[in-house]
Amino acid sequence: MTATVLDASVLIAAMHSLDVHHQSVSAYLKQAVIDTTLYVPALNLAEALVGQVRCGRGTEAAQAIKALGIAVIADEFIDPLALASLRVNTGLKLPDCVLLAAALHLNANLATTDKALAKAAQKLQIALAL
Repeated sequence: MTATVLDASVLIAAMHSLDVHHQSVSAYLKQAVIDTTLYVPALNLAEALVGQVRCGRGTEAAQAIKALGIAVIADEFIDPLALASLRVNTGLKLPDCVLLAAALHLNANLATTDKALAKAAQKLQIALAL
């Protein structure tokens, strides 16, 4: 079974039917829940839930994500020095670096709709799931 770390962009697209990536992300998740262990760092899950909380649907969205069997991973497992190095070397914001660090730590693929994050992942030899 493969492992994949999910970016907030994937969860956001899954929750918003008008998102340009909604169909492709939804199709991916339907298949992935069958044969992939899915992870999301707590920080990135919080990012995905911000819009839902604003609309009063935070609890429902969190329950839906949990129902998919997506494992929330604590950010504490990430070495701060390694995270800082990723930030310096990629130029990405720290939430994106958390995803890269998680994928590296878990030897997992990365699912994202963010082109800059995908490019950085490929440079680090992290396979893309989307």
